[in-house]
Amino acid sequence: MIQPGLERIGLLLKNVKFPWKSIHVAGTNGKGSICAYASALLTRQSIKNGRFTSPHMVDSRWDCIQINDQPVQYDEFRDVEKRFLALNEREKIGASEFEVLTATAFQLFNDQKVQVGVVEVGMGGRLDATNILNNQAVSVISKIAHDHQSFLGNTLEEIADHKAGILRPNVPYIVNPVNEWVVHEVIEGVARTVNAGPRLRGDTPELEEEVYGTEEWSKFSRTLAPFQRDNAVSAYLAFREACEAIGKTVDSSSAINGLEHKTLGGRQQTKKVKAVFGKYAKALIVDGAHNEDAASALADFLSCQPLSTKFDQQEHKRVRAKATWVLAMTQGKDPRKFLSKLLQPGDTVVTTIFNPVQGMPWVKPMDPFELLRVAKEVQTNIRGMANRAPFVHRALTTAKHLMNKDDIIIVTGSLYLVGDFLREERDYKKNNRIFDMASIDKVERRRVNGFLSDQKHELKQAERASRELKPLTNETHVKRTEKEEEENARIKLEEEIAQLDEELKQLTKREK
Repeated sequence: MIQPGLERIGLLLKNVKFPWKSIHVAGTNGKGSICAYASALLTRQSIKNGRFTSPHMVDSRWDCIQINDQPVQYDEFRDVEKRFLALNEREKIGASEFEVLTATAFQLFNDQKVQVGVVEVGMGGRLDATNILNNQAVSVISKIAHDHQSFLGNTLEEIADHKAGILRPNVPYIVNPVNEWVVHEVIEGVARTVNAGPRLRGDTPELEEEVYGTEEWSKFSRTLAPFQRDNAVSAYLAFREACEAIGKTVDSSSAINGLEHKTLGGRQQTKKVKAVFGKYAKALIVDGAHNEDAASALADFLSCQPLSTKFDQQEHKRVRAKATWVLAMTQGKDPRKFLSKLLQPGDTVVTTIFNPVQGMPWVKPMDPFELLRVAKEVQTNIRGMANRAPFVHRALTTAKHLMNKDDIIIVTGSLYLVGDFLREERDYKKNNRIFDMASIDKVERRRVNGFLSDQKHELKQAERASRELKPLTNETHVKRTEKEEEENARIKLEEEIAQLDEELKQLTKREK
């Protein structure tokens, strides 16, 4: 279980100094993007930098620690991690896995002699393990929204107070300007209390000339949704302040050029999934949005991208195309608020689950049938199916057979789901024989065909009842419920059979 506090991380790092300067980033949404942009800017300027973000996206733990935009070597990571694990056990510190990971990241930054460390807060700010830092060049607070309420509080004021805990005396700070006014009030109050500042703003005439008026910025920013432009501005301000702290001159044009080709893994990322859709697969969108605010940002992004929009002849403008959503969410999140920002009439939904999260046994996926039920309550004019197997490529196979021809596919709802997807993609490219996609395709096609056949049968019954002016009775509802339970049982049995079949194949291979 999560136990916020600085005592344990303080004991782990008791004798460790931080000779590098840090860009410390807190917030609810956009932290990862700001960190990625800041790291790209520093790398472009040949400033050796480290980046520590969470959760890990693909490789277990160590890919969240990067040097100059590249994951640290596994052997180097393990050597340092083992030292802290041994210290934790020997001194009976009781540090969590995240606290050990944080200590490992900071020590690796020391070992690699980075000049600047870009550090994302894990949760909150004031009591987060990363707040042990005392070397900030600048503090950054991104967009704040409701998330982790059981730890941070139920109001934006309470959450903002936790986030503002990263502010330091006489250290400049940046706040995303689109935050609610109550958030700004709380942060400014904390800043006055600790004597933080000055506050850096992105709307100055100096920046207009240095950044916004340049061809490089125009080229980079024209494809970004407004919220990502805000994140990029925050990153640039932080980068400029870090450069000043270490005595480096900023070449803005060169630095901004480094952003143009910066992709943010798992955030508005486009991917072609040949394992499921074949050689001529069209791109789908992968996004780790997992709360209401992030869902709004994703909806804004989808509404302005050529990939996810079409021209509406009646409205004479481009509108979001019909979508097929592959969804999983964490227990404790609010799926109703999340989905209400995304689902539109005519969409298709495939719900699934993610794998157990290493080091965080308390993080569990929502039941996919419950998530599907909520989706149908939020938007009644959709169709959908649920998958209990924690395998994103299986859910995508279901989506392939269930979707409309011109749908855009979006994988979202959880960073853990996105991490599973990216791992599966990597493993498939390494050795595509580890996935028996032909068998999976066969099972899912049969499931979808059965589902669509039942839907057509129910539609005919409803039309007949309508013609005869006979309302559907409670008995009809009971029969439907029983039928749904039978279908769920059949789906589960097919998945278990497919899993046993795969295990048998693996066993046969080992025996050979």
